[in-house]
Amino acid sequence: MSIELYNKIYKFLITAEDKKINAISVVYLGMKEDRWIEQNELRTVVNRAVDSASNRYMEDSERQLGIFQILLQFDNAFEGVYGLYDMGAIKTDKEQLFTSDYTCHQIRKNISEVKRKFGKDTLPLYQHLYSGVNKISVQELTWKDSLANQIIRDNSDLIQKLSGNLKKTFMNLSSLPYKLSHTKEWKESKDKLEEITLKILETLRSVWRNPAFHSKFVGTINEGTYVNNIIVPLINAYLSNNHFGESAFITTFEQQSIASTNKRGDERYTCQLSQGQISFDDIYNGRVGRRPNIMFISKEDDKYYELIYAECSKIICMKQKEEDDDIKLWRTCNDGLYWAQKSHRLKKEQFGIIGIQIAGCRLSLNVLIRNEFEVHRYYKLHETEILIRYSNDPSILADFIYTLLLFRNTLIVNMSLLRCTHDRRSNRNLDKEQISKLVAENDKLKWENAEFLAKKTEFIARIAELKRSAKENVENANLKDAELNARISNLELYLDK
Repeated sequence: MSIELYNKIYKFLITAEDKKINAISVVYLGMKEDRWIEQNELRTVVNRAVDSASNRYMEDSERQLGIFQILLQFDNAFEGVYGLYDMGAIKTDKEQLFTSDYTCHQIRKNISEVKRKFGKDTLPLYQHLYSGVNKISVQELTWKDSLANQIIRDNSDLIQKLSGNLKKTFMNLSSLPYKLSHTKEWKESKDKLEEITLKILETLRSVWRNPAFHSKFVGTINEGTYVNNIIVPLINAYLSNNHFGESAFITTFEQQSIASTNKRGDERYTCQLSQGQISFDDIYNGRVGRRPNIMFISKEDDKYYELIYAECSKIICMKQKEEDDDIKLWRTCNDGLYWAQKSHRLKKEQFGIIGIQIAGCRLSLNVLIRNEFEVHRYYKLHETEILIRYSNDPSILADFIYTLLLFRNTLIVNMSLLRCTHDRRSNRNLDKEQISKLVAENDKLKWENAEFLAKKTEFIARIAELKRSAKENVENANLKDAELNARISNLELYLDK
């Protein structure tokens, strides 16, 4: 839960005029703080703020009853304010996205980095992309623009303005699921694909028989019902019996992304997780990080990787909701790729993070990859219609099943690549072992050198002692010679007399 948002709502509840205390004001305050906040997340914050604020007033007082009314009106207020945003009646304050000097500096830095990467190659495609980026006014960019985040989208103006051949060259990677393994074959046997197809058909049959999805009720079905009764069962069907999935699972309750938490700077969680101070579940109770509707998470080398993100709407989807989910999806995919690259040496132009956007009855399969120059590219691989009701057109059903099998095929390749690449941490551990060994050898040499120096000093002292002794012996001998010569002289004088 966001402590900052809680404090703002709590302060509003205890300081605002009585006539302003209502659910609409509280929801608007929450969405002003975070335009893409999820309903359940905001409800949790509001519940706590209401509990705290109501305790300040006399039991059954007008003020306290007004605060309690917020909980009863919350859902309707959320739908109303959200609808006003969707219709454009409430405008997002774009200046808020581009007010600080830091934001301006960071976007300029990202654009300069993109141009630097494009400048590494002399191919016409990259030269044209460099020229196109160079013509873009950085002052007009916000964090909603993929280019400001160093991501090149296949549907961006930058790509759409390329000439036919150059655009075709860029779009060649849209066949990513096949290029990943350098073959144009499915990664599973025909029997396996038929088995998965039958499971998808069985799931669709259950949906078609459900009266809740009759055309009469479509307009009243909320997002949760749509996701839990159609989307999640279909995902479970086409991901079942994945031989790479023994340590994988799906989250469906808008849990917080650990990759997003890490990318947005809260390194504290990563450190605590690696040290075993907190569990995986604890991370999702953190205060930062985006919360996708659905995630597919795989555990490799005791670390969790988010390989799929999904954003969903109601069956009746507003245009603004579709645009907001689109932005949130590629940003979350970017967080996921950043997280995976931090710990694995993943092959460029091969490994990708999958993004699924469900807008109404349309399903878009997207992928974010990193090219040889470290530029992140975001592609729409395929788009299809979700068959919530039976169709007499077999081509629509065939295209839908093909999309789901394509999705499965892409995921299998990504999981294989993740498992086969080296963990950067193991390399770091190897380096530490080598360093420790070198340090030990160096210490041994230092000790041997010190021992040698001690013996050398002792030897020098011994030589000095020998020299001193020799000198004393010479001096004594000379003295004795002098005494002997004196005696001889005295004896000669005596004999002469």
